[in-house]
Amino acid sequence: MRRILFFTLLLAPAFSQAQIDSINVLKPAAVKAVSSDERSPFAHTNISEQEISDRDAAQDLPFLIRFAPSVVVTSDAGNGIVYTSMRLRGTDATRINVTINGVPLNDAESMGVWWVDLPDLGSSISDLQISRGVGTSTNGPGAFGGSIAINTLGKVAEPMIQAKVGFGSFNSRRQSAMWNSGINEKGLSFDGRVSKITSDGYVNRASSELFSLYGSLTKRWETGKISLTAMNGEERTYQSWYGVPEIVTQEGVSDSTILNWAYGSYDYGYGADTARVNDLITNGRQHNYYNYADEVDDYTQTHHQLHVEQALGKANLGFSLFQTLGQGYFENQIIGADPLGFGLTQNNTPGDFVIRRWLDNTLRGGMFNFQREFGKLNVDFGGMYSNYVGDHFGRLLEVDTAYANMPDDSTYYSSVGDKSDFSQYMRMTWLSESGKLRVQGEIQRRAVNYTTAGTNNDFYALTDDNYDVIYDEEDNRTPVQSQIDINDEFKFLNPKFGFDFKPNSSNRFFSSIAIANREPSRGNYLDAPDPTAVRPEKLTDIEVGYRFSKPNFAFELGLYQMDYENQLIPTGAINETGAAVQMNVAESYRRGIEIQAGFNIGKRVTWQGNLTLSENKIADFSYYVDDYWWAEDSLGNAIPDPDSTYSYAINVGESDIAFSPSIVGASILNIDLWEGGELFSNEQYDVDLEFASKYVGEQFTDNTSNELRKLPAYLVHDVVLRCNMTINDKEVGLSLFANNVFNHMYSANAWSFVNAFGTADNLQSTTFVYPQAGRNGFVSLSVKF
Repeated sequence: MRRILFFTLLLAPAFSQAQIDSINVLKPAAVKAVSSDERSPFAHTNISEQEISDRDAAQDLPFLIRFAPSVVVTSDAGNGIVYTSMRLRGTDATRINVTINGVPLNDAESMGVWWVDLPDLGSSISDLQISRGVGTSTNGPGAFGGSIAINTLGKVAEPMIQAKVGFGSFNSRRQSAMWNSGINEKGLSFDGRVSKITSDGYVNRASSELFSLYGSLTKRWETGKISLTAMNGEERTYQSWYGVPEIVTQEGVSDSTILNWAYGSYDYGYGADTARVNDLITNGRQHNYYNYADEVDDYTQTHHQLHVEQALGKANLGFSLFQTLGQGYFENQIIGADPLGFGLTQNNTPGDFVIRRWLDNTLRGGMFNFQREFGKLNVDFGGMYSNYVGDHFGRLLEVDTAYANMPDDSTYYSSVGDKSDFSQYMRMTWLSESGKLRVQGEIQRRAVNYTTAGTNNDFYALTDDNYDVIYDEEDNRTPVQSQIDINDEFKFLNPKFGFDFKPNSSNRFFSSIAIANREPSRGNYLDAPDPTAVRPEKLTDIEVGYRFSKPNFAFELGLYQMDYENQLIPTGAINETGAAVQMNVAESYRRGIEIQAGFNIGKRVTWQGNLTLSENKIADFSYYVDDYWWAEDSLGNAIPDPDSTYSYAINVGESDIAFSPSIVGASILNIDLWEGGELFSNEQYDVDLEFASKYVGEQFTDNTSNELRKLPAYLVHDVVLRCNMTINDKEVGLSLFANNVFNHMYSANAWSFVNAFGTADNLQSTTFVYPQAGRNGFVSLSVKF
């Protein structure tokens, strides 16, 4: 019922009488505050509404921008729908600052961005900017690899109703409707969207049911405007967080080889988990580790934003209020679990349990921005305050028959996180009299306070120094639960300075130096052996660039040097929810060259491409491994550990940062096959063909630079045929997407587990990868009235 009422409110104004044909809705001040303008000295790429629409095959946003410089994307389900993620210059999503209309989208605690929570977002975007490196001053967590500024408030207010339908491989479907009222005589306009996306996924059982709503009501007057925007996303997705054993992706691997591997795998019960082993052999690279019928993630997220813009003579003032509400759970079946893991002590028999781990979170805040020109000097300052509350708790849903008496309170862990973020910034730009030189300076101050207390999602038995379980007087084991007690306060100062020199219309030079600081995430604390040892990060980013442009040709060369102190890097392992486990390293760097070019070949052919060559290193890397020695002689007697050591510290020296390929490139060739010609009678008919390629070089799955734990390079080609027609005053668009047309089998993400066996010289590792779909397609049809 709530969804129906929400939809009715969105749809009702869509049919109001439009009195003004169209008007461009300018970016609000909150968007300008997190965006770079044309002559900003920071490396950035602007992506238009049309470019996003041209590649919109109902996939999550990272796949719609995957051809941008230095971008690498992956999907747990393998086809770009559900739990997609991206890296920018090798940096993961928790270090990419993402905003929607200036409002932080990164989760305040995990700092991740869950694109699945806003399905079909690409259909509501008016423009988007990707900044690489620290970039300009932003709200929310610090940008350690880049930032993405999404704007949905810049669409042309022109009366229209548009319907989109699509169908593709893996039973993927999309139905959506969009509308815009135009502007009536009172200056009111309204635009909205409703979408539903479903897919079975490339990976077995990686299904999804996604629903979203978007609506924005705007009132304009001569010197300003006010807009109220609401977004709602609902997702129910089957989990595919675990990946598949790398061995099944090897060409020509036999069933017996897979079976032998399973006999040595803890994850597959040393071969005893026959259901999973048989599924692994049958489905190979499309195997899904999870097989419980309701192994799902079920989450709803709602955004409300109020933006006010007002011109005050030579000044402009912007004010915004926002809230983001989220609630949901993931359900998980655990087979043969120790009941002590849930605080149950009735007996010692392993049992089967079904749990739900919940998150109920709220982000509320406000921001203001003020801008004024003083001749050649422009001054821009603002601030933001937000408060986040996240309630984390887990409940037993089903208990094994051996534990028939479900506890009255089935909640077995609970903690609440509270985070406040108060930031202010000032930006000053000066333009010389000739207009050739532009100097920009910024400073941002952030004050962050994070507290969380309660219990964590793990119990364990209290043991003595000999690792023997301690029993109480009634012969019951004593459970001990991990306690959470974190209270950290951070104060960061982030200065930035740069210049832009444009001697003529064809040449442009720019350079900048910027410092960013960033606090740890909740996961960084909880996944660390010692939470008190987790440290904030610092980045010094130096960028130098040159751009040459002519009407039919453009070229840009950028150099970057990103030096980190205490960078939090992925270890190669994942936690119980599939998130990467991270650790601090004292000194590390990312440096590289980014090349972009584009030119017209005649009147109908255009080409554009980009190439990133980089080096991503840790100065001196050390890590720990546990010894999993367990051996018996022919009589079944235990053989003592050769060195009686249970953990080792191993130093690698200089090493490569995980998931940081040294080569990333893209190429897009577009051919206008038929432009503006008549097909039948007075109908207009335009056809263009796009051939796009993405290359990602080799990347290590952990930080040891070990050749055994490395993903191979891959080159993927996509073809899109787009037809746009005007029939009886209706705009009809038909797009045929052929993805990975040469059926290249590859994986874009992985995790690894390393342990010793007997001695430090005998290391063993297991790698799980996330295979991406082979050849697949999607057909999209849109009709605009």
